Parts: sequence; structure tokens; C-alpha cells
Amino acid sequence: MAIESYASHTIDIEQRVDFELNEMQLKMIIIAGVLNIIGALLVPWILKGQASLSLIFTWYFILAFLNLSNICFSLAFQFAKITPDKISPWLNAYRFFFIPCVSVIWGMIGVLFTSADLIHQLYLIILLLAVLVCFGLGTISDFKASIISICGVLLPSIIFRLYAGLNSIGTAGHDPHLNLGIGVCFILLGICLSASCYVGYRLIKKSFVLTYVNIDLNKKLENMNKFLEQRVKERTIELEDSLKVVTYQATHDLLTDLPNKRLLLEYIDSAVNSATNNNHHMFGIVIFSLNEMEKIIDGLGHHAGDLVIKIISERFKKAFDKPIIYQFHSINYKVTLSRKDTFIILIDPIFELTKIEEKLAPLFAILDEPVNFEKQTIKLTASAGVSFYPKDGMDAESLLMYASTALMHSKQQGGNISTVYTSDNHNVEISKQIELESKLHNALKNNEFILQYQPIVSLKTGTIACVEALVRWKHPTLGMIYPDKFISLAEADGIIVPLGEWVLQTACSQIKKWHEEGFYGLKVAVNLSSKQLQKKNIVETIEDILRTTGLAPEFIELELTESVAFQKDTISIIKKIKSLGLSLAIDDFGTGYSGLSNLKLFEIDKLKIDKSFVRDLETNDDSKAIVTNTIALAKKINVSVLAEGVENKEQLKFLQEHHCDLIQGYYFSPPIDPDVFADKFKNFKFKPLVN
Repeated sequence: MAIESYASHTIDIEQRVDFELNEMQLKMIIIAGVLNIIGALLVPWILKGQASLSLIFTWYFILAFLNLSNICFSLAFQFAKITPDKISPWLNAYRFFFIPCVSVIWGMIGVLFTSADLIHQLYLIILLLAVLVCFGLGTISDFKASIISICGVLLPSIIFRLYAGLNSIGTAGHDPHLNLGIGVCFILLGICLSASCYVGYRLIKKSFVLTYVNIDLNKKLENMNKFLEQRVKERTIELEDSLKVVTYQATHDLLTDLPNKRLLLEYIDSAVNSATNNNHHMFGIVIFSLNEMEKIIDGLGHHAGDLVIKIISERFKKAFDKPIIYQFHSINYKVTLSRKDTFIILIDPIFELTKIEEKLAPLFAILDEPVNFEKQTIKLTASAGVSFYPKDGMDAESLLMYASTALMHSKQQGGNISTVYTSDNHNVEISKQIELESKLHNALKNNEFILQYQPIVSLKTGTIACVEALVRWKHPTLGMIYPDKFISLAEADGIIVPLGEWVLQTACSQIKKWHEEGFYGLKVAVNLSSKQLQKKNIVETIEDILRTTGLAPEFIELELTESVAFQKDTISIIKKIKSLGLSLAIDDFGTGYSGLSNLKLFEIDKLKIDKSFVRDLETNDDSKAIVTNTIALAKKINVSVLAEGVENKEQLKFLQEHHCDLIQGYYFSPPIDPDVFADKFKNFKFKPLVN
């Protein structure tokens, strides 16, 4: 097919070149005709006194008439604007009528005007040769016309001279041998000139062909460049739009469209700068938490919980869309969403602490009207904790910590209660933390930690491709304590390092055991904290664990959060760990600032879409956009995608339709104990791991 297309393209160029050459030839007739008429005046001048004037003028009249006809023919051709498919009749008329007539008339001077004067004969022969060369070169773009014109000019003289020479007839005093020699020379000259015209014609045509080929190639390259530029522009716009969505979703809650904690930190920094530059006025941080949201969700479902949060958020946005005027002062309320039941509000500025209740009243007024869900009427209450800049802290971390401490006291009292932070309630909170911290120090030594495993399912095969190892603290008196209660304490005290090593060691041993029991190919994902990465011998520790457990490195996947993975001082360590053969996943992707550009720093194997994005797939178009774009962008860099927090068929269907690779969540299985895991999935057919 490609050869046929090329051949067709070549034929098309040949046709265009032939038309161009022939069109040029027909246009040159005007110049040739004028030069013929002028040049023919040399004949009477050369033959002055050597031939009959009537014969000379008759010859000249016929030549001039034919050339004028030639010129009119060419003008008619140009006026008619002939196309390639209609040029053939014009060319045939030119080749087989005008060219033969004019060239023969010129050729007749060697027959009609013979003279006994050898000098005049020499002049005529020279003139004839000049005319012959002019005809040959003038028609070089049309080889057929060249042959016809050469023959027309030479044949009368050749026939005449050969006849006279062969029959020993002297013409006008010429010797027969001289006539024969002239005739033979004319033949040889005609052959040489015909060959020259052929070579010249081929060279000219080849030059035109190359020109057209270059023009066509340039046009194709230009079109290709335009196409590529357009595609690059389109893809750039698509990527920019996608990144804008990712960036926006990183700073806003998907369900409510309220700013999240990231923007809150920017708001606080801006308020600190403003307070410093404007007479050191104050501002307040309010953590406003809805009470008993767990009961609402347990009783009415997640949809009811989402509806409540969405309605309350809309009320907040409507109530505080514009500043509120208090005693001639304009007060701004910047509302952000921290968790699904907790709002953090920046109140700026505050001039009098004694009247803080007045400024909190609009927040609780949001809850005056109940929320209706189907046939249920939900009456809400909230607890609030308040801290102030600069009285309670000079930075966002301190202000949020103290407001959270105050909130804990409000929750203990129940109802619509607000508490302003004081050192008393702070001391109570500290004592609780100290108690939990003291128990944590002995937990590892007393073997109180356990691992549960949550399956990760491949949507392509339907098999369990991996399990995530999740640590739990099983305290003898406090019961099961989940990571959100003790991991921050473990990181603050450095206990996270030995705890992390224990988790990796235990998980590797368990996977190795499962491999021996027939679960070969199963992979384990383990979280790695920033404290572990900061440890100098982390690479050696991992190598020791691999050596002691006997587990191959390709069956281990380390999970890092964005904030940990893309720190300058950890990138080199991560590259060393990656060189051991372990897989690397970015956990809670989309909740940090990194963006896809940072993924180029080292080879990422997997992105885990944060469950906050997956949870809102059914109710929020923005959530759908962020998940879709994250999957698409990850595919571009050949990274597999795992969606966390999958809880229902609708979420699963959406992820399948958009070609997500892996899922993890309660829809398939919650985190379970290792002995339960083995019993539950013992008949499960695992797909062998493919690197």
C-alpha cells in the first residue's frame, strides 16, 4: 500500500512538472517570435545583391506571418488559463504545426539562397547554425519540440546538399564534394544537438522534480509541525487544567468545597503578618466540632453524614461570605474544614477578649435550624475550642494545639459549649498524653503491638496482589488503640524507629510464612516514617531484615507520604533503598504539595489515591475529576494506581470504568488478623508476581 501511494505521488509530480515545462515553453513563444522577426532581417542584409528581392521578401513575409501567428497562439493560451488536463491540444498544435512551419522556413534559406559567393554562403551557414542553436535551446523544455525544430531547420539543407553531392551537381558554383561534406556535417550537428537537448531536457526536468519534491516535503513538514504544535498545545492545556484541578483539590474539601487545613495555614500566616503590621491586634482560632456525628452515620448511613456536613458548610459559606460588622469594626470569618465533622474558623481581627462570646454566637446560630434527611429531623449541637494570637501562641501549630485542647474540655460538657484556652485545661490534656506516652514506652517490650493485614485487589485479574501491614496497639486495660492515637506520640519520642523495624520484620516473616503455605506471589506493603528515613543505617537495617527473614526484596513495597518522600535530605536515601529491589509507593497521593513533577526524582511504582477523594465519588463532581485526572496522569508516567477507601459498588464501578489498577477498602475486606486472613483466602488463587 505504501509503495502504491509513493508511485502515485511520483506520477503526480511528473505530471505537474511536465505541465510546468510545457506551460513555460508556450509562454516563451512570444519572446522567440519577436526575436525571429527581428533576427530574420539579417537575411536580406546578408543576401543584398545576391538573391531576388521578391524571393527574399516573400520568404520574410511568410516567416513574419508564421511568427505573429505563433505569438497570437501563445497569447490565446495564456488568456484561456489552460489547466493540465486541457494542455495537450495546444501542445500538439505548437509541436506539429507552428514549430515545423517556422523551422522549415528558416531551413529553406540554405536551399533558396545559394550563391556563388562563398563568403555569403558562409554567412548563411553561420546564420543557419545560429538559428539551429536558438531553436534547440529555445525548445529545450519540450524535447519533442526540440527534435521537430532541429529536423525542420536542418532537413531542407541536408536533403539539398546530399542530393547535390551524391549526384555530382554543383550548386551555384559549389563543388559536389563540398555539398556532400556540408550535408554530412549538418547530420552530425543535428545528432549532437539532439543529444544535447535531450540531456538538457532531462536535467531541467530533474531540477523541477526535485524542486516540487522539496516543496511537497516542506509542506508536509510544515503541516506536521503545525499538527504537532497543536497537539502539544492541546496536551499542555489538558495537563495544566488537570494540574489546576489537582492543586485546587489539594487545598479544598471535595464534598463541601470549603478550604482545607492547607489554606488555613496560609490564612493564619497572613493574619500574623497583618497583626504585626497593624498595631499588634489579635485574632482567634476556633475549632468547631459537630457532636455525635458517629451516631448519625451509624444510624442513618454515610449519605446522611455527608448531607449534614454539606448543609452546614453551605450555611457557613452563606453566613460569612462577607465580613460582619461589630461596633463599627469589620470582622472576617474564614471557615475551613479540617475533618468531616470539624470546622476551623479564623476570626480576624479581635480587639476585646471579654466580648468573645458575641463573636462566637454566629457560629452556633448556624445550628439553630435542624437538618432534614428523608423523613428524619436531625437537631445538631457543637463544641468549640478557642485560642488567641498572640496571647496563646505566635504560630499556627501552637494556636491549633491550644484550640484543640480547649475543644476537648467543651466536648466533655456536651451541648453547644465553647471553651477558651487556659493553662488549666492545657495541663489536663498534657497529663493524659503523658499517661499514654508512659504506657507506650513499655508496649513494644511487652509485645502489645500486633499487625493486621488488609488485602489489595487487582481490578485486572480479580486476585489479591498485595496486603498492607497495619499496626495496632492491643493494651491489656485500654483495649485496642488505633494508630491515630499513638503514632504521633511514637514519632515525637523516637519510639517510631524500633516500632517501624518491628513492623517490617514481622510483616516480612509473615509473608515468607504465607509463601511457604502456598500463597506464593503475595506482596506486603509497609509504611515508612520520616524518623526511620532519618536514621543513618536504615538501608543496612532493611538488608538485615531481608537476610534474616529470607524474603526476596521484590515482595516488599514501602509506602511513603508525599511530605516525607520529597524532602531534599531523604531523596538520596530513598534511591538507595530502591536500588535494593524494593517497590516504592506514594501514600495518600493528592493530599500534599508535591505534584507529579516530583515523581521524576526517583522511580515510583505506585500511587495511592487518598480515601478522602474516593469517598466522595458518588456525590461530588470535583471528586470524580480529581480521581480521573490522577489515574490518567499516572498512566502517562507508567505508574500503577491504587484507590484507598473503596466501600461500595458505585465507587468500584467508577474505578473500573476509569481503569484504576488496584483497590483497597472495606468493600472487599477490612484489616484482619493473619490467622483469619489465611483461613479466609486459603482457596484463593493468587496470580504470580510479575516484575
